[in-house]
Amino acid sequence: MTTDPVAGATFAPLESWTAVHPAAAAAARGEIDLPTVSSQGMPRSPALAEALSVANRSWGNPVDVEISRWVAGAEVVVTGQQPGLLGGPMLTLVKAAAVAAEVRLLRSAGRDAVGFLWLATGDDDLPEMRWGRVVAGEEVLEVREPGWERGGQLGGRAPLSGACAVFLEELRGHLPGGNATAAIDLATSCYTPTKTLGEATAAFLARLLGGTGVIVVDALDPEVARAGAALIQRVLSELPACWEALEAGVQSFRARGWPVPLRIASHKLPVFRRQGDRRESVPTNRKNCPPVLLEEVSAHPERFLPNAWLRPLVQDAALGTSAAILGAAELAYHVQTAAVRPIAGIGRPRWALRPHVTVVTSAERRLARQLGVEPEHLLRLQPPVGTLPGKATRRRLERLRAGFAREIGGLVEAASGELPALGGDVEATVRKVDAALGWLDGRVTAAATRDAEVELSRWRRLRAFLRPDGQPQERHLSVLAPLLRLGPEWFEQLTAVLGPTPLGMQLLFWEEGGPW
Repeated sequence: MTTDPVAGATFAPLESWTAVHPAAAAAARGEIDLPTVSSQGMPRSPALAEALSVANRSWGNPVDVEISRWVAGAEVVVTGQQPGLLGGPMLTLVKAAAVAAEVRLLRSAGRDAVGFLWLATGDDDLPEMRWGRVVAGEEVLEVREPGWERGGQLGGRAPLSGACAVFLEELRGHLPGGNATAAIDLATSCYTPTKTLGEATAAFLARLLGGTGVIVVDALDPEVARAGAALIQRVLSELPACWEALEAGVQSFRARGWPVPLRIASHKLPVFRRQGDRRESVPTNRKNCPPVLLEEVSAHPERFLPNAWLRPLVQDAALGTSAAILGAAELAYHVQTAAVRPIAGIGRPRWALRPHVTVVTSAERRLARQLGVEPEHLLRLQPPVGTLPGKATRRRLERLRAGFAREIGGLVEAASGELPALGGDVEATVRKVDAALGWLDGRVTAAATRDAEVELSRWRRLRAFLRPDGQPQERHLSVLAPLLRLGPEWFEQLTAVLGPTPLGMQLLFWEEGGPW
């Protein structure tokens, strides 16, 4: 492990870099009352333990020791994210690193702990999963899976076309370095045509996580459904009370003037029925669960998938969550739905807002020094005016022309009175000097334009990686993007520097291939 891989971190106000729901900000700052943190008290499924062990081993992430700890009752730190091309958004890796860092912190305090990365393979919002983006020079390069539409099929079961393979092969020509080659080789081995998105993403992330003690969970694994079945049955049996608690959460947000992050649809059950590789909504019977469906859920829990507000409860019941690392939107809807937990018979784990990270390599630090810019300048489309060249030279030239105009005017006046015969010579001289100064002005403009293009090119390269397309790096670029510069081993380095941090965007300074 690299012991000193980071030069430092600059913290910027988070709300200036990315949207943060006010409920998430309030919860992170401890400004709102939440239900008391309590243990889950749920039995841990041996069948799920075996399934997780087999799956992670197949993905290149042997976790038998961690599984044994989990079965024995270790504390559980969880985060989750949808699968995606090239590892999904970079924040997936940031979340996983935060879990690994929290596990390390707990163990150093003498408390046994394990971490989980829950892949939400049961989601069907395919437009959110069908893109991958990396940076080469000034360009943000993108690959998209064709024909993936919302609701078309479960994200974890969507088969890959050859788009990723072609994109990765073309990327080799743009980025020939050793770190890039290793990262592209890894991605190419995972994102192969005909593999499903869930398989590819799990394999890619699992290999990055190998040795960090983080267990990858495929939410579509039947044993996950069976481990959370008792909680789902209880929720469906108590649906009217659940709807009341959820409505109270909605009204609480509205009373504070906060936007409601999660829409509650009491005409639909909080579970979807799996139909092959798709999912379908199931209507309620006057806000109740039909008895025949409750019997089916009891007998065949693997046929059903939880919706957005039920999923965290199922996750906590199946894994026995002690702490959850959450994005701002996730934390907001956890707060919104907190009142349903006592009805479901599930305690509240500790909720923590995930770290927010912008990765800065030596290339960006060099560009920033050359331009003389600060982190807040990256939030603007154009570079600060002071970074563009030629201003002092142009001011001096303008003063020179103004002074010449004054002096030559006096000369013309004096000559016309004293030496009229010099009038033509003076006028010719004025034209020549004027032409010379005009020529010099043109040369200054041409030089400034050339130099400005150099500066603008530096600015575009800087923003392409740190603020791609004007968006937060961790949301707009894929997991693969920093690995192309820092290598596949960078994840382990990231876990070493993440820890409890103030609410803000961390700009972490990295050197390509080693310490800064």
